[in-house]
Amino acid sequence: MGQLQQIVILTEFDSPRLRYVVQHIFGNILGIEPILCQQEEEYNSSSLPKICYMPAAGKEGLHIIPAGLLKEQGTTTYQLTDVKLHQQVPLIFQSPNPDSLGFDVFSAIFFVLSRYEEYNTAQIDSHGRYLPTTGVFATNNLYAIPVVDEWVKILKNKLIELYPRLTFKKHTYTYLPTIDVDMPYAYRFKKLPYAIGGTVKNVYRAEWQSLKTRLEVILGRKTDPYDTFDFLNITTAKYSVTPIYFYLCNGQKPHDPIAAYRKRALIDAIGRNKPFALAGLHNSYHSLDNPTLIEAERKKLESISGNPIVRSRFHYIRFQIPVSYQHLIQAGIAEDYSMGFASINGFRAGTSHPFFFYDLSRETITNLKLFPFQAMDATYVYYLKYSPQAAYEDMIQIRERVRQHEGTLIIIWHNNTFEPTPEGMQWRRVFEAMFE
Repeated sequence: MGQLQQIVILTEFDSPRLRYVVQHIFGNILGIEPILCQQEEEYNSSSLPKICYMPAAGKEGLHIIPAGLLKEQGTTTYQLTDVKLHQQVPLIFQSPNPDSLGFDVFSAIFFVLSRYEEYNTAQIDSHGRYLPTTGVFATNNLYAIPVVDEWVKILKNKLIELYPRLTFKKHTYTYLPTIDVDMPYAYRFKKLPYAIGGTVKNVYRAEWQSLKTRLEVILGRKTDPYDTFDFLNITTAKYSVTPIYFYLCNGQKPHDPIAAYRKRALIDAIGRNKPFALAGLHNSYHSLDNPTLIEAERKKLESISGNPIVRSRFHYIRFQIPVSYQHLIQAGIAEDYSMGFASINGFRAGTSHPFFFYDLSRETITNLKLFPFQAMDATYVYYLKYSPQAAYEDMIQIRERVRQHEGTLIIIWHNNTFEPTPEGMQWRRVFEAMFE
């Protein structure tokens, strides 16, 4: 593209919120350097492409009427009850008077990326997670749409109309499979009390096939059913893709099953996967309540893997904004892959592109990069009750939405999903089909 292009934005104010959102839109996505300008004379004399972000239109350029959100500090309970459709794309922060877009694209994108609606809310489930069941996004099914990407596209198309010579950054659709390892193995490396307890339970419940498999695995006569790493690594290597494994390496029963395993289980699994994949931390369930666990777990995983650990994902997708992200920053995490919902699939932050966390409680742009995921195998199995085939059909629709915006499709898988059962083998076919 050559020298970085620029665009000048006339505004009555400067704020961290405005700088954050224009940097994401223009710098990160469109590949154009945004220049904020508060002098009308300077704006009018510029030969650059222009946006007038003012209540009244300027002499030239695209006009966007500010909604006021980007001038504020702190959070209030915004009641976004009215959603207008523009060519089947829902719009929020609609303009009170005619302007170029019909809505404040900067405020809309900031509202969604910052997860504004998750502040000051009592909408949490039994695990302390934000519930995507009420509010304008839930009632209008907006989580199913990458609305931020759609809004950037609307802005981009309008800029092309006004400035046909303007060129934009090229993105490439990418598929990134991620595997959460809650239990590396079903039977291998279990601590003795858990191994004995499991055996007794099999006998008490007359689970003879499970008992037979358990004993065969322990005696080395059969592959552990959760040991699907060869399949995962061979498949991803076939398509020249480097996945990320997120390892749960600490915790308490019942939510963190790794508590039942000896350290050797992690050493074995990480060592086998290391040549094929990147490693990340699967923060334990109680790290939300006890954030010191994050640093301790990160150091433990680093000692096992022999590499710096800068990526994380919260187990159970159990995190709260902003405190959980503040804790990650304190623990030295640079990238997080938890931005999504456990109960529904789609676009929690309205985008298929990574973005930086904006801390509304401190009005600060941070260096923590968030990689949103769009689908999870456990959501289909435990919440939606989908068959592997139905899940695949839904994933294909999500994939096409991501592909349209040249984003990154991130799916959460679990190694035990692919155990050698009839259903597990169906999931293997779905896993491989997602590369096609």
